[in-house]
Parts: sequence; C-alpha cells; structure tokens
Amino acid sequence: MSVGLLVVGAPRSAASDVEVLLSRLPALLPVPVVLVQHRGPLDALAAPLGRRCPLSVVEPDDKDDLVPGRVHLAPAGYHLLVDRGTVCLSVEPPEHGCRPSIDALFDSTADSHGASAAALLFAGHEDGLAGLGRLRSRGGRVAVVGEAEEAGVGPEVERLSLADVDGWLSRWVHLPRGRVSP
Repeated sequence: MSVGLLVVGAPRSAASDVEVLLSRLPALLPVPVVLVQHRGPLDALAAPLGRRCPLSVVEPDDKDDLVPGRVHLAPAGYHLLVDRGTVCLSVEPPEHGCRPSIDALFDSTADSHGASAAALLFAGHEDGLAGLGRLRSRGGRVAVVGEAEEAGVGPEVERLSLADVDGWLSRWVHLPRGRVSP
C-alpha cells in the first residue's frame, strides 16, 4: 500500500544525516515531506538543506497546503503540525524541551493521516519516540534511523541504517520510474 505523506524527525545531532537523506530523495517524489529538525532560534536551515535536496525546501506559513515533491521544514520556535492537506504552526509549550517538537508532528500525523503516512525518526533524542509509537498504532509505517537504543523503541519498530532508507522508502511510496532507453 502506498502512502501519501512522509514525516521525518531529527535531533540536532543528526543534521548531517538529514542532509544526506534529503540529497537522496527522488526529484519526482509524489508525496509531501514534513521535517522537524531540532534547531536554535537563529539556525537557518532551509537554504543550506535546499542546496543539496532535489526538492524545494520551504519553511511554511500557518495553513499552507502540503505540496507533493516539497519538503516542509518546521520554522524555528514553532511546532509544525499536519491537518489533512495543510500544515499548522503552533507556539504551544515545548515538548521534551524542544519547539519544534518531533512528537507534536508525529502525533498530528497519527490523528490526520494514520495508515496513509510513513515516518522516519533519526535516533539520538527522546523526542519523537512516543509519537512514533502512536503513529505505528494507527497503521503508519515507521522506522528509526541510526542506533536506536533509546528506551521505548520496541522490537516491532524497524531499525535502518542511512543506506537502508532508500529501499524502505521505495516499499511505501510509489516512485516514478525513469525512462528506459531501447
């Protein structure tokens, strides 16, 4: 079954791995990508990430549409939530000391997309573990990238190396094939 939304959560320590992931996404990815990466209030991420990613990387405004083939990056100081076909920005209190919070994104994804979503959580922080479990319980496809020794990541959650993400993603997202030359 193909999914219609990819959500990604990453602690600051996984910044270089997030760049690698984004650089390897197909240019014709038919689903929106929503990314929460822990960051400081002055960290500029959209332009540096956009230089390596074949998709456009944007910091959306509240109520912007989720656009296939675009990476929607949580702005500094805001939780980024999804609600059907739009994004919502929130200034609710930080979760796990973080705003943006990965759990906030994953929880909203579980509520609005359930089984039609896929989520990747980069290991290295407790933020995202509860939301990942909630999304999984709603039928979403979930995986942890990196060493997942955090409490709360059970054996039912797939663990991937960064090199394994392409294959995992191709199982859940219908990727257009390139033209075959005769």
